[in-house]
Amino acid sequence: MSAQPHPAPSTVLAVSEDDIAAFVVERFLPGVDAAELDAEYDLLATAVIDSLGVLRIAEWLADRYRIVVPDTELTSRNFRSVGAIRSTAERAAAGEGHV
Repeated sequence: MSAQPHPAPSTVLAVSEDDIAAFVVERFLPGVDAAELDAEYDLLATAVIDSLGVLRIAEWLADRYRIVVPDTELTSRNFRSVGAIRSTAERAAAGEGHV
């Protein structure tokens, strides 16, 4: 009986919504408790972040998680909420965006 090699485990990086919320609060909502920031709260429609904020969050993802979000993914839809940011980061980590 021949032994077959086991496939390598998936190494998709899990990005924490709590971590993202803490960063957003620290940089854009001082004085707010990160635990109070709902994962689906619309950060763009409420002017918590703008296009420069999207770039700052993308830079933070690169520094904190070593995830590079492709330029084509730097859209308002992908950075509208903490949940959307997490999903975008995890997609980038699963693809070519993880260095």
